[in-house]
Amino acid sequence: MKKTLILAACCLAATFAYASPIPSGKLKLITQVNPSADLSLQPGSMFNPRYADGDIYANQIGAIGVACFGRYPSGGGTATLLVNPPSHEFRMVIPFRGAYANTYLLCSGGTDWGGNNYNTFTRLDYNHNEYSSYAEVQFVDDQLVEGFDWADDENIICTDYLGGNRNRLYLAKVTADPFEITPNTRWNANAYVTTSITGRIRNVRTGMGEGYSDYAYYGDNQVAASPKVFALNLETGLETELGSWSGDLKAGTAGGAATGSWGLWTVVACDGYIYLQSSDDGIQVFKMNSPTSMGDLVTWYTKEELDEVTGGTPAHYGFDVTPDGKRMILGSYAMGPIFELGWKDAPYEAEELQLRAAMEMSQDLGTAIPTTLFNPRFFDGYAFVNQINTFGFGIYPSGSATPKLVVDNAGIIEHRMITPFRGAYRSTYLLGSSQAAAPGNNYFSRYDFDGGNRVDVSTPSGNVAAGFDWVDDDTIIYVAYNPSGDRKNLYLVDVVAEPFQLTANTTWNANGYAPTSVSGRIRNVRVGDVYNGYAYYGDAGVNDHPNFYALDLATGQETLLGNAGTLTGGGSFGIWTVLERGGFLYVQTTDNGIQVYSMVDATTLGSLFATYSHDLLKTITGYTREQFWGLDVTPDGRRLLLAGTGTAYEFGPPNIFISLSGSDLELSWYKFVTGGIVQASDSIIAPDFKDLDPQPYIFEDGNVNKAVVPLGAESKFYRLRK
Repeated sequence: MKKTLILAACCLAATFAYASPIPSGKLKLITQVNPSADLSLQPGSMFNPRYADGDIYANQIGAIGVACFGRYPSGGGTATLLVNPPSHEFRMVIPFRGAYANTYLLCSGGTDWGGNNYNTFTRLDYNHNEYSSYAEVQFVDDQLVEGFDWADDENIICTDYLGGNRNRLYLAKVTADPFEITPNTRWNANAYVTTSITGRIRNVRTGMGEGYSDYAYYGDNQVAASPKVFALNLETGLETELGSWSGDLKAGTAGGAATGSWGLWTVVACDGYIYLQSSDDGIQVFKMNSPTSMGDLVTWYTKEELDEVTGGTPAHYGFDVTPDGKRMILGSYAMGPIFELGWKDAPYEAEELQLRAAMEMSQDLGTAIPTTLFNPRFFDGYAFVNQINTFGFGIYPSGSATPKLVVDNAGIIEHRMITPFRGAYRSTYLLGSSQAAAPGNNYFSRYDFDGGNRVDVSTPSGNVAAGFDWVDDDTIIYVAYNPSGDRKNLYLVDVVAEPFQLTANTTWNANGYAPTSVSGRIRNVRVGDVYNGYAYYGDAGVNDHPNFYALDLATGQETLLGNAGTLTGGGSFGIWTVLERGGFLYVQTTDNGIQVYSMVDATTLGSLFATYSHDLLKTITGYTREQFWGLDVTPDGRRLLLAGTGTAYEFGPPNIFISLSGSDLELSWYKFVTGGIVQASDSIIAPDFKDLDPQPYIFEDGNVNKAVVPLGAESKFYRLRK
């Protein structure tokens, strides 16, 4: 019983399922893997790559001595397996399922050293680079299989590559030890169905997700005019025509010359979406109305877009996608690498923005009346949240509303920002800027990481510091709060942790500061991410088209980037935070939301990418006040941190949590996440999440939704899906 709880809790810490495809224009190259290069072989065509259990199976076909394959962790890294078969090639390689998932690999088809069809399957040991330990068996009816997939832990569905039979799909039972492949006559005595394909089937794939795993999907290869797509019921062998590629395909132009290997190659149904991959025309993604009904085209990665992202290949020979739709792999013609693609490190579109956690700092400090949270920061997987007026600060794990540390400084000292030190002292000390509430307190404070042992050191210029950021492990840049005449300057200071010292850095000039062009004041300054040689800031306290700027950290020279248009607000208002993350510039205001721009380079603003309006931010958070005082964003743009009165809000994929409730498990998630369906899987290594039937009753309890599910004897992994 204890084991069940531990495993479930590990899974639930960060599992909320979204299978939506990556929009066109948001693809980026995650990695390339190349077994021929790793084996010092001549490159060939990468053929039918597959994902399995978090790994990429990269398979290369070609002449004997060229054919090879490798296993690589998704995202890149060193191959965990490299095999160079001595006598023939394989057309697909994936591990067994069930009890043998980490014991054996299954390899299909290919040619022998004389170029003859090789109509066997090969079983290889899971972790042997050497080919010496293997077993081979003839396939059913001596047919030659190219693509295949597991229908369940013991059966595979296979294409037929022999001429005249290329519209067939076979069902066969696989016994791992001793290795055997026998006909499965579930559909009929032949163990195959003749499909409606007019050309040939290059690949067949079992669907992923609730209901879809009961079907296999395939398309009509070597057909140029709107090739059709089909689903096959794995229980009955009955075929359903789903639709077709939208438009016509190029008739094989790999390498600049006509080729017989072209057309609709791979069809993958993934939890409500279906991917149609062609050799020469990219990938079209359609919504699915049901496992046997194809809906509208939702995105299209053209060949030109894929070439721009990957660097180009004449044709793509195969494709796979992860169950959550967040990563894809593509084969290549005669080049060698497998390309893995994922989300570009881009900000959320406004409609994608979701609340992940609400950190009620005032409540955690026991403040009777919520007061202002000021300049929150992300560092090292934590949110550093700072409260002024009634003084205090806290450290929260990203995604959590439960603090790791809360420091009550009420009546003692106020800070305008709290961050950890960098470098060797990142987990030893915290740095807090000056006490603006008492202008005479013109110092920075060093705390032990547990919030104790405060040590104060005056700023070199004698002014009161507000917002600051780390330029490197030993240097900060800060803005002044008092005297008011210093509020347009940016100061550079060297920081020594032990003993705690601050010294003016005179890199720019003998004064140790750079005067700027702001007309009001600077509330915040942030060092860039991609452009970490620059700091970014804006003109606060100005509503008429306030400007924002970049400062060269090497020279102290300023560049005007743009303006925020007409703003509203009074008191502490205007542009508050300007920061660059992942090549995008975020301009955050107190009363008018956040604008996100792409950047051409460090000092050139690109187009407006997204706008998070003030009304949208209030709707998502449930915030009832008018102003937000500070923003931070992780480098990948997938987490945002925004400060309000009493509460700091983290945006990103929401968490769900688990606890024991009597003899049951209690799942909970924040109530602002609506419309979730509870799913469960017996495994996280080879997940097969299915909707719970019946669905548990979901009820509100305070600020969370809860659902109670029975605690069984076996380990279960739970998640939500939209």
